[in-house]
Amino acid sequence: MTNPEKCATVGELIPEFLAGRVSEADDKMVRGHLESCVDCRNRANAVSLLQQTPIPVPDPGRWDSFVEGVVGATEERHQPGPWRRVWNKLFGGRGPH
Repeated sequence: MTNPEKCATVGELIPEFLAGRVSEADDKMVRGHLESCVDCRNRANAVSLLQQTPIPVPDPGRWDSFVEGVVGATEERHQPGPWRRVWNKLFGGRGPH
């Protein structure tokens, strides 16, 4: 980091710089700074990769039965086991809780 204030300014401009939406003066300033500052150059590379990464689109068909599946699995898991049925039969449902 060469100059923390300059790095902060350049850091704020990096996304717009990479998109080509900065003024000519800012473009020149950012380019010059990136030549001399490894930290900001690494940050610019990371932002560039993020901007190029496609955002995944959820598959609606995959989630159609998601809630029902979770509820069903939960209900299955919480069915009283054989010991609970015997306990309830012997003690009228007053079991350990």
